[in-house]
Amino acid sequence: MSSHALSGASMTEVEGCLVVTLQGDISDEAFTMLYQEFSQRLVANRLSGAVLDFSGVQVLDLHEFNRVRGLSQVAGFLGAEVVFVALAPGIAAFLAQADIDISDLQFCQHMEDAFATLALHR
Repeated sequence: MSSHALSGASMTEVEGCLVVTLQGDISDEAFTMLYQEFSQRLVANRLSGAVLDFSGVQVLDLHEFNRVRGLSQVAGFLGAEVVFVALAPGIAAFLAQADIDISDLQFCQHMEDAFATLALHR
């Protein structure tokens, strides 16, 4: 297991997956660094999956969600599958009411479920 910390997020490799734990507000500059580190680690370590962990996030606006969704798209372009995990009930309600298409995304309530979902598709 290896880990790396960024401002507003941390990354750890677990069971052949990159786990990105988001921790509230992330500046645009820090998010750009997160994109770079995320994509570099997926490629360099030949990771086929990533978990985006929202357990440290209580509020998320549409701009922030779209930035995180971009991480999922980058992973997809690099051949990795992504699961969003531990969305707060308020964030889930917001996404449902925002009338945005999330049919291309995978969500789980618990980290164990996310790893099981990724393992099924390997």
